[in-house]
Amino acid sequence: MSKVQDAVAEMQAVITRRLDLEAPRFALEPAGTKVSGSIISPTFRGMADTERQRRIWNALHEEYGAESVHRAGSFLAFTPEEWDLSDDPATHE
Repeated sequence: MSKVQDAVAEMQAVITRRLDLEAPRFALEPAGTKVSGSIISPTFRGMADTERQRRIWNALHEEYGAESVHRAGSFLAFTPEEWDLSDDPATHE
């Protein structure tokens, strides 16, 4: 595994563990020295976008402390239903 793949795999593991995600799926990729992307889980159902972001960043700060801003880029959190809609070509017409 390359260093980039290791960073993505580590970020997935940290987010899954710290947020206790149910059935997580990820679309993460390196963005320079950071990892960014989308996190998909039923765990996000019923949460406002701001609550999702707060939980993700709290988890990263708990794990990495001040270093989290150097490891993590931007994240979007989706429920499986929201993610499936974003993949529907009919919604992009």
